Amino acid sequence: MVKRFGLVIGLLVVIISLLILFDKLKIDNKSEATKEGQPLITNEELSLARLKDKLLEKYVGIDVKTTAEKELVIQVVGEEDYFQSVKKDMESIAKNVIKTSTLKDYPIVFERWEFTSLLDDNKVLGADINLLMEDLITGLEAFDVYKYLVIENRTTITIQTTIKSATHEDLQLAMRMEQAIKKILQTNASPNQSYVINILNTQREKLN
Repeated sequence: MVKRFGLVIGLLVVIISLLILFDKLKIDNKSEATKEGQPLITNEELSLARLKDKLLEKYVGIDVKTTAEKELVIQVVGEEDYFQSVKKDMESIAKNVIKTSTLKDYPIVFERWEFTSLLDDNKVLGADINLLMEDLITGLEAFDVYKYLVIENRTTITIQTTIKSATHEDLQLAMRMEQAIKKILQTNASPNQSYVINILNTQREKLN
């Protein structure tokens, strides 16, 4: 009798263990399926990426983000007069891009960045990039037409100059600036990192 009772208890323990294991496998599979079903990028991130790409077709030195207050923020690098002159056009582009997206009801807010604000504690790019920017600035200050530079996404270097036109002499000067930048990059940047270099005149036309 005792032997039979022990056998029943043992059988119950095995059945309970199997049920627990089965439930755990179901939960793990459901969790994995949920994880696999999650999109790699949210609709908001996709809308922001599309907007930034659209703005970069016409402008440089810009970034976009959203806030906890559900605002769409367009950040623009440049002086106050330039900042004021492009806001209306950028807002029009933004409204057209987001009109059917999850951002369509977000109010659009503009922020102007000075070049130095890129080095503020709130916008730290990394010590390596900061050092590279310092070396680039030092090298570019030899050119009287140099105004400021922006490094976007660690891959694109944009130089704003005071050059007003695009004559042969202006283009030659832009090429010399580009060569100076490449020389600094060869010395200071990672050999595995490639950069796109944009040199702009006052109308933000690419000279190189």
